Amino acid sequence: MIWPDFNIKPEYKDIVNDALIRYKKGLNYKLYLQDYDPLGDYLNFGCNNRYYENEKITFDSNGIPKVKYGTDFYYNPVTIAQFALTLYGQYIRGNKKREEFLDSVNFLISLQDSSGALPYAFDYPYYLGDFKKGWVSGMAQGQALSAYARAYNLSKDKKILQAGNKCLKFLLNPISSGGTLDSMKYLHPSLDQYITFEEYPVTPCSYTLNGFLFTLFGLYDWWKVTKLENPKFSNLAEQFYLKGIETTKHILKYYDIGGYTTYDLGHVIYNKPPKISGIYHFIHIYLLHALYSISNEKVLLNYTKLWISYVDDDNKK
Repeated sequence: MIWPDFNIKPEYKDIVNDALIRYKKGLNYKLYLQDYDPLGDYLNFGCNNRYYENEKITFDSNGIPKVKYGTDFYYNPVTIAQFALTLYGQYIRGNKKREEFLDSVNFLISLQDSSGALPYAFDYPYYLGDFKKGWVSGMAQGQALSAYARAYNLSKDKKILQAGNKCLKFLLNPISSGGTLDSMKYLHPSLDQYITFEEYPVTPCSYTLNGFLFTLFGLYDWWKVTKLENPKFSNLAEQFYLKGIETTKHILKYYDIGGYTTYDLGHVIYNKPPKISGIYHFIHIYLLHALYSISNEKVLLNYTKLWISYVDDDNKK
């Protein structure tokens, strides 16, 4: 196995400085920082996320959010899963959101096709190649599993269990067969045993970090919440969660461009300029912190501390 060296280029400095300026304009990773609980408020969504009608989001007659792409509004599986997880967090924090949460999960299930996929019903322009209506995402499958796990624990509805198992089965389909599972082989051919779940299933993989990590929480939740009554699929979720943790331990260095993190590995795989955003660095921090809390893998803690030091004045030396 060969993990290639990664050299930070001098021209990355201006990109990092620009991202730090954007980060300082109101972003705060601490709001979402938590030790993760598969039945808790998902990454503190319940006390931080808010959904309002605006130029980009509207709500249907049942209160389900739709997102604007181009000139029309569409259902986005990730948005609906995160909306459901927000309602769940509000519910367990004492707000009367139980039925709204379960209704949103049932709607998410209605978007699932017979293969277990949660396809997107619109074209999406991606910088490495446009996606056509019907495209799929590992992040959508993973976040649905997190919502389904909490809904099943709350309701014990077998329909939710069956939907989650189908969602999991589709998640484990390789990209070459229309799914979202691949490996780190595009970083080096010897790394084929290290799996990845792709938020944007392109070939070669772009290795979007947040989408991959969100997917691992879905696997963890399905493993932990359904293990007593659903051993076959729970064990499958555990197996791939642990494989994903092994990948995570090795790949983090490639996202660090010296003072900030990149969204994906387009700068490594495609030789593109680093794709970077103020918001995703703080998402990386709270995802790694939560993932460390359940994996106890020291390398995740070390990178969490390092990436915090880039943006937290209290941690600067």
